[in-house]
Amino acid sequence: MLGTTTRNDLLRLIYNATAIGNLADNAATSPLTNIAVALHTADPGTGTMATSEVAYTGYARVLVARTTGGWTVTANSVSPFANIDFGQRTDNGAQQVVTHFSTGFTGGGAAKIIDRGVIGSVAGPFTAVVSGNLFTIPGHTLVVNDRVCFYATGGSTLPGGVTEGTVYFVISVSGDTLTVSTTQGGASITVSAAGDGIAYRITPLFINQNSIPRLTTATAVTIE
Repeated sequence: MLGTTTRNDLLRLIYNATAIGNLADNAATSPLTNIAVALHTADPGTGTMATSEVAYTGYARVLVARTTGGWTVTANSVSPFANIDFGQRTDNGAQQVVTHFSTGFTGGGAAKIIDRGVIGSVAGPFTAVVSGNLFTIPGHTLVVNDRVCFYATGGSTLPGGVTEGTVYFVISVSGDTLTVSTTQGGASITVSAAGDGIAYRITPLFINQNSIPRLTTATAVTIE
């Protein structure tokens, strides 16, 4: 696993165009000047910026300057320096629920993803066991009907029955333990093997006619 300082240096190279002394320079000719940001209705995973990308009349990816005025890099993570507003929705189609975002190369279409993240916050490290299909997140503040997703971290293995990046609903809470379902108020998922990782609380954007989706500096959380 990369050291924190090196991770920060790499993030600054990518997002701030800041060279890494004696190791890497920013492109001398035709450097990327902006980072594109896209919204997604599901985790794009190993796909492209077009995977599960939101679609409505008025939407377009937003370009954010590849500078310290565009992105803040600190504590082994990156976040936009200012809130990012997307185009206003002008059609009256079905509501779209946005749970993830991605950053990537400019140019549109199936552009390469640089980072992907959740719209929400870190709920905390978790463990899950087969008995009772229980997830334990010490000190969490989740409540019934909250949306959560789970990711493996360095050295961890997700529980059997859990799909990385899938959005689940909390259906019961007892202290630090909880159960989750694939649907709101549905049956608990079956944990077929113990595992662990990190859990994220999803604070989705609900996009209806005239909505102006905003990705805030506080809720744009890149996946570690």
